[in-house]
Amino acid sequence: MPKLTLVMERTPLATYELDRPIIRIGRGEGMEVVIDNVSVSREQAEIRHDGRRWHVRDLGSANGTFLNGERLTESRPLRPGDEISFGKFSLFFERALEPPAGPAAITPARGRANAPGTYLLSAEEIERIQRAITTRRQPQLQWEIAGLRGTHYITGDEVRVGRAGECELRLPAGPARAVVVSRGADGFEVRRAGGWLPWPRMRVNGRRAGRLALRTGDRIELGDLRLVFLDEV
Repeated sequence: MPKLTLVMERTPLATYELDRPIIRIGRGEGMEVVIDNVSVSREQAEIRHDGRRWHVRDLGSANGTFLNGERLTESRPLRPGDEISFGKFSLFFERALEPPAGPAAITPARGRANAPGTYLLSAEEIERIQRAITTRRQPQLQWEIAGLRGTHYITGDEVRVGRAGECELRLPAGPARAVVVSRGADGFEVRRAGGWLPWPRMRVNGRRAGRLALRTGDRIELGDLRLVFLDEV
């Protein structure tokens, strides 16, 4: 049975089975998927099966519904992996995502929404939110060293991490060349930069490693350097 996964930014919140031919999404009473947030209209969008395939359309919502980043102006067919988005929320159609690791920021429920009206966003605000969320869902390295921290978004096939000038992720402290995170046909991996140096040793999730495939959430340590790898959502 086809499924929808509700996501806020990088966090999966709930999974819904498409167990009926019409699934309505919104903040109002009677929706099959209720999202109690003022940026979502009482009647936001509808997913409908025409006997052959699933389609999505906007229901005249205040802030619009987007399919893979493009605003919906008419009914559009859905393909596995498609992203239906509105504000900070997205519904992924037939795409496997990791289950929530902790309490959800909101709890979608079948019930009555409390907010009296929809919070209207300007076109510029909608574009900014869409752009920001797309960026946050990219593969990334969250780093921490010497009391400083930040996030580096991975846009190429390789990220060299260190203090040296040629590093894509240039650190304010620590070794000149620490680790290299690279993307291959089977996903991402990390390796110690500069070959098999004995010190400091690299650890991934607390275990020594010289080279290792990465999964989202993996923790990489090298001396005082701390990295967390998050794969693309």
